[in-house]
Amino acid sequence: RQRWLTILAGFALAFLTGMAVARATTLAGDWNHGLDWERTLIVRMHVAMPRAVDALMLVFPWFGTNISLIPGIALIVWWLWKRQHAPNDAIRLAVVQLGSYLLNPSLKAMFDRARPTLFERRGWYGWSSYPSGHAIASISVLFTLSIILHRVKGWTWPYYVFIPIMLASLYSRIYLGVHWPTDVFAGIVVGIVWLLATMRAFRDRKAAPSSRDDLRELGGVHVAATDDSGDALALADGDRLRQQRAHRGGTRRLGEEFRREE
Repeated sequence: RQRWLTILAGFALAFLTGMAVARATTLAGDWNHGLDWERTLIVRMHVAMPRAVDALMLVFPWFGTNISLIPGIALIVWWLWKRQHAPNDAIRLAVVQLGSYLLNPSLKAMFDRARPTLFERRGWYGWSSYPSGHAIASISVLFTLSIILHRVKGWTWPYYVFIPIMLASLYSRIYLGVHWPTDVFAGIVVGIVWLLATMRAFRDRKAAPSSRDDLRELGGVHVAATDDSGDALALADGDRLRQQRAHRGGTRRLGEEFRREE
């Protein structure tokens, strides 16, 4: 129960973070036409690149969008659950993906923002410019996937593959002219909050006792939990109890022999 409360609280916090960034942006300048520094940054980033690199800028975003991530993540969740027998990691990855998918349209529906018009927009895009759904998914989903693959299989290569893809995807959203820098920044912050919240919710916990009546041995002393009110703990050293019973039994036998002699 505590885990799911943490997840809900983390989702709410991520959403509120997106609202806060949007509010700060609207107070700083023109929401639909971008801030002065945003327009300057877009112009500076929109430089001619080699044809091969330019083509990659159109490809990288597909690794960080929910449209392409959801089918792949669904297969990995099945693999984790059925093949690796890691249901906790499977549920964690599914929760992160679902939250990423819900955060993006929820914030877009609340904050309608026009996309940049400084250059021709290229690649796939749709709906409101704010926030960058690619940024939310790239940060939360790809990083979680790297952590889980390292945890389950001991692989480190996902970090070296997914992190560069994530950074390239974030850069491409501005380079292709489909997002304002604050859109991407908001997506990064929202993604980080959601990532940290799910990391906390699914952190390792020590296994709790299965029953209050179970006995636990601590240094040779048996401890038994009593009633629900927790009034007291009964402590008994097994060897001492056996010695006391033997002593009482011996005393009783001596008394019986003394009475027979009388």
